[in-house]
Amino acid sequence: MFIINQTLKPEKIPAGKGEELFQKHVVWFTRHFEQGDFLLVGPYTDKEMAGIMITAAPSREAVEAILKEDVYYEGGLAEYEVRSFTAGKIAGNFSEYEGK
Repeated sequence: MFIINQTLKPEKIPAGKGEELFQKHVVWFTRHFEQGDFLLVGPYTDKEMAGIMITAAPSREAVEAILKEDVYYEGGLAEYEVRSFTAGKIAGNFSEYEGK
């Protein structure tokens, strides 16, 4: 499994394009969530313009292929930190935390 920390680089986002790019980003992560590529997606509450994604993609290369489709990837509009991890335990009620 992989955890992805994404942080936008606001200084690189073209003036007047922020909302348009964000809407394309939402379409991208929603599609990958619905396809089952992302198991969890959400913004940080203590850091603006940043968020997290968790995926069970089979390899780092598969993760990179998904990230390359994000509107923020091309042109280096965001930084992506990809870390591999093993889910040692998962709470049975994990889905109860959606939206919190």
